Amino acid sequence: MQQKPLSINHLVLNGMHQLVQPSPPSQNQRVTISLPAPLIERLRNAVYWTEDLPMASLVTEAIEDIVTQMEEANGGTFPQRVSPLKRGRRQRKHSLLHAIPRGKGKEVLGAGF
Repeated sequence: MQQKPLSINHLVLNGMHQLVQPSPPSQNQRVTISLPAPLIERLRNAVYWTEDLPMASLVTEAIEDIVTQMEEANGGTFPQRVSPLKRGRRQRKHSLLHAIPRGKGKEVLGAGF
């Protein structure tokens, strides 16, 4: 059986083919995130007292602003993802110092450290 060539928009994970496509720009999607309670209260107070924009519009504008700043710092837009984002919290990367058992740093790294 002959396999079809895959385009850059396909990803193979665990033997399964998945199509990776950007979301249509005109379509809104629901995203659930957790934010610190004090920040949410500040946001609600700002929306209440300014009455300029609904909360969703204010959050959308703020996210658009920060992503634009990130893209400017990057020198342009980021390339399209080649795989879906992993769900859940990211694992913190530990430095070499965190991997050394307590009390063993000088022997491992040298006395001059």
